[in-house]
Amino acid sequence: MLRSKTILFICLFSFLVLTACSLNEDEKSTASDESSKEQNAEGEKGTGEPIKLYGNDFIEEIAPKFQGDTGYEIEGIHYGGGEALAQIEAEQGNPQWDVIMMDGHGSIRNLADRGFLLTDWEPENIDLLSEEGTELVPEDNAYTPIGIHASAVIVYNTDILAEETAPKTWEEFFAYDGPVGHADPAVAAPAYPLVSSLFYKWGVEEGKERYLKRFEDGFNIYPKNGPVTSAVINGEIHVAALQEHNAYQAELDGENVGVVWPEEGAPGSVRVVAINKDSKNLEAAKVFVEYMLEPDTQNYLTSLEDDSSSFFTPLSKGTEIRKEREQNGTFLLPLAEWAAEHETEIKTWFADQNVN
Repeated sequence: MLRSKTILFICLFSFLVLTACSLNEDEKSTASDESSKEQNAEGEKGTGEPIKLYGNDFIEEIAPKFQGDTGYEIEGIHYGGGEALAQIEAEQGNPQWDVIMMDGHGSIRNLADRGFLLTDWEPENIDLLSEEGTELVPEDNAYTPIGIHASAVIVYNTDILAEETAPKTWEEFFAYDGPVGHADPAVAAPAYPLVSSLFYKWGVEEGKERYLKRFEDGFNIYPKNGPVTSAVINGEIHVAALQEHNAYQAELDGENVGVVWPEEGAPGSVRVVAINKDSKNLEAAKVFVEYMLEPDTQNYLTSLEDDSSSFFTPLSKGTEIRKEREQNGTFLLPLAEWAAEHETEIKTWFADQNVN
């Protein structure tokens, strides 16, 4: 009898011990789950899903290279500049993007001012930026500059104009006696940096007056820079304010074009990367930004001879510019805050002129 009670006691004791251990493991599991939820809420660990990159240049090249070099999965979606901004607007209630990489720091500043972007985070390798690049970093770190190119140089049809008579300055461009043109600032990513640079240089009201006079004298607006290139080649317009990518590529292709980088400067378009503040993949998104600051990454982009977007000035130290383009060209560049403040006004004004 005593032996039976002893056996029963041992069994009960073992049951209680096992139950306690099980409860303890459940508590640990629950604590671990809560910790994981907190980390995911902060976005640092992410969802395990590929980060989504929106952008207007280099998307097809940089996405697979980034994934191969870092192991982070990424899905790159190529938009025109205006299309990318419109898509982000459309997704306000349910954003699908994690990172945007595109030209036009004014437009990206606009997104930051309206609360779309992650701010107050500084990449660990931000010191890789050159002096010029460092000057373009905003105080709130809402975006990171990685390159700058000419949103427009002056291009002319060499069958119509000789080098000696072609416009060499923006004053001469606007005064030219014949048809000229450039891309639509509401559609083409580099075109708003172009017009905002000139409006900043002259002032908004004087800029409008100059453009109104130019419309009267013959001025064509095209959706993007590709059609602008075709128009100057076929003589539909004699002179164009054309993005340097298209200008130098046409020259390399042996087309009947001449390229002028005005001594006063070419309107500049700053390529930046920025992170969605609501991204659930912040860790990978931050790695992407730091990856784009690496000199090897930027030199890879300038080495893409089959991609005209490789005509740009990288903004990290230890990088090189394509030898076929102007090596010492200066830029006309508005303050990002100014360009953001006037973006809607200027784009709407141009849209109104196209209707009239």
